[in-house]
This record gives sequence, C-alpha cells and structure tokens, in this order.
Amino acid sequence: MIKYAILGLLSWKPLTGYDLKQIFRSSLTMYWSGGNNQIYRMLVKLHDEKLVTREIENSDSGPSRKIYTITSAGEDEYQ
Repeated sequence: MIKYAILGLLSWKPLTGYDLKQIFRSSLTMYWSGGNNQIYRMLVKLHDEKLVTREIENSDSGPSRKIYTITSAGEDEYQ
C-alpha cells in the first residue's frame, strides 16, 4: 500500500513528493506505476492525519518545495 511505502521512506529522511516519485521510479523493488497525483494526494492525507509534517522551502529560482517529515504518530502507524 502506498501509504506505508511513503511512511517507510520518510522514516529514513525528510523528502519531497518529487523525491518520492524518483525513488519509486528508480527502484526495482519499490517501483510505482501510479501517477504523481496518487503520491501527492497521499501526502496531503498523511499531513491531514498528522502522520507527517510539511515544511515549505521557498526558492527565488523556482517553485517552492514541500518537504515532508514523518511524525512520531506516523512512525507508530508505520510499525
């Protein structure tokens, strides 16, 4: 299930939605054939459920990045 895959990856380190998509794309064992929308919708849901936090990093040279970090509640859910 994508929820647990995302929480598992975030348990290693904070990541953006783009980072997650690249990991799924390049991994032989965690290949994700779904669209970006599924990843981003799940990140919004995980944030709403307080399983992850979101920090917005503004940039002068491009769009803002949303960096997601797993919370202790997210770690409990993942385990």
